Amino acid sequence: MISRNRSVGIRLFLCLGLLLFCVPVPAQSQLSGRVVHPRYPGGDVLYLSAVMVFASPRGGEGEARGFRTWETHPAGWYLITGPPGEYTVWFTQPGGFFRPLLLSPVVLRDGEKLDGWDVVPSFDYACFDESAWDNRPATDYYQLFKARGRSLTAVGIRLAHDGVDGAGPGSQTLVATVHRAGNGTPDQWPQVGPAGVIPKVDCGGPKNYIYATGWDSGEVPLTPGETYAVRIRAEKEGGVMQTFWRSNTNAEPSLYRVGKDGTRGWVAQKLWLAVATDADDLVIPYNKKIHSAYQEFAGFARKWSQTYVARGTSLAGVTLFAAVGGAQPPLSRQRVRVRVREGGPQGTIIGVEKIAIGNGNYTGDASWGMFGAAYARGEVPLKAGGVYALEFESIENYETLHGFVNIKGDVSDDRPGFNPYKKVAPDDYKHGTSYKLGQEEMNFDLDMQVVEYSGTVVPAPNLLINGDMQQADGDLPAGWVPYKKEPATKLLRFADGPANTNFTARVVGGSATGAPADGGFVQRVTGLNRFSTYRLTGKIRSSWPLDWQHQSMVGVDPTGQTEDPDAPTIIWSKGPALHGLFVDCQSAPVRPLKDRISVWLRGRTTLTNDYRFTADFDDFELRLMVE
Repeated sequence: MISRNRSVGIRLFLCLGLLLFCVPVPAQSQLSGRVVHPRYPGGDVLYLSAVMVFASPRGGEGEARGFRTWETHPAGWYLITGPPGEYTVWFTQPGGFFRPLLLSPVVLRDGEKLDGWDVVPSFDYACFDESAWDNRPATDYYQLFKARGRSLTAVGIRLAHDGVDGAGPGSQTLVATVHRAGNGTPDQWPQVGPAGVIPKVDCGGPKNYIYATGWDSGEVPLTPGETYAVRIRAEKEGGVMQTFWRSNTNAEPSLYRVGKDGTRGWVAQKLWLAVATDADDLVIPYNKKIHSAYQEFAGFARKWSQTYVARGTSLAGVTLFAAVGGAQPPLSRQRVRVRVREGGPQGTIIGVEKIAIGNGNYTGDASWGMFGAAYARGEVPLKAGGVYALEFESIENYETLHGFVNIKGDVSDDRPGFNPYKKVAPDDYKHGTSYKLGQEEMNFDLDMQVVEYSGTVVPAPNLLINGDMQQADGDLPAGWVPYKKEPATKLLRFADGPANTNFTARVVGGSATGAPADGGFVQRVTGLNRFSTYRLTGKIRSSWPLDWQHQSMVGVDPTGQTEDPDAPTIIWSKGPALHGLFVDCQSAPVRPLKDRISVWLRGRTTLTNDYRFTADFDDFELRLMVE
């Protein structure tokens, strides 16, 4: 028999063991918001539904998270959940008028819920007002716009009547072209680049769908600042339509209309139209140009590849239209590893391999949608003009497939794979082709979208005042507020080195003053975006390396408070690990709780009779983190 005291001791020992060996598990983090755009300047907003959202963690270990913005209330809403970390979040709508948009880096802290992050896409022209429409049939509309980007990538339209039978089942194909401003009226201006095709337009009554067409970057070149016209017409000669538009009586006319009866002229209206260009830091070398989707399968296989020619310097995002059927888990439970190979499907793998997630519809025995993954700048470096193969390989296995039963009672055959879709005619990619299992060359292209970063990133400005300490306010560095916890702490702007041309913010104490030291400088930075991520960098030099009696510290406070150096909200970085030399320091990524961040520089020592204590701070920068 075990004695009572011994039993209690054993239980205490076991509890202590559990406490010692329990590993803390990071809490789930959350990002949510809505995708919106003003219907017109100063008007209410259009909530953009059916936009695909893919969030990929930095590196190649974790799988992407996917979401499709809601059509129902709250319309345009998205939600991404996952472990804490740094993500690249990609919003896209292949085949639609939406201009792809990337958020990078998005840093989510342990257990953080970052709600209300609304996303607004960029357009060179956007008018989404449906309060009025053309009450007479027209054969052509020419809507003027001023180019911001160097290449057109998408045009979106919304008609009040399709020109065939309105609410009936009939439809027609429309054509979109771009014309550079020249002599005469827009119907006399020269066309730039190829036409975009918009098949099966069926609008009228309750059917007020948005239709779109697209181009690869470079197909329709533009000159920023110049005026162009988007022409919308029926493919068939004599075809008519009626579009939504908005009164534009207070400005110079920008819409040229050709009526069914042949009348031509400017009208004081603005067309319901979206024009997307390469006005940001992205290019689309491989676009989905036709809004129609999910029409012809390429064939079930574990691995598919597609070659293409890069236009940018780094991969940004990839989507592939695909389906899984029979006794397979839905697309949302399917993943593919995305590799980039240089030169072709057998070439060398370059950059980071990503795990793309599926997102789409599921009927119980079939699922279709798209795989997607997003990349931070530099994760997959590219050379403009280089040939690359994008490889998609299922990572599903016996564990994820075995035992799955669909709504019809069909049991999984445990075969990993997926069925990509072919591009929809007349969409065609002339600079590459697809490969089944990475070897068998096919005579078609895969229906997908590839987005790249177009160039090197331009560093964001330094948000700190006098971060290099070169400007003086008496004996102190200008722009910085001094503070002391120990009254004998000496604070000054110090002329460094024999030349006395460089200056630092210095904290002095210990034997130099015969007293303990604890103090430094603080600066508040305002006007920040609570959804943006910032990082502090600089240099620290101390006469002592970091130990119990000497600390030189740099802190950032997401609340922006400047009153309490011991506030628990300050995130401190301590150093340096060696004395007498400047050491670079970098804070963790920080996001303001509201619109401000405070930066804290601090030196402290408890010794009073040993070698003097000095802490120097120089070349500090607080910058928006951009990719």
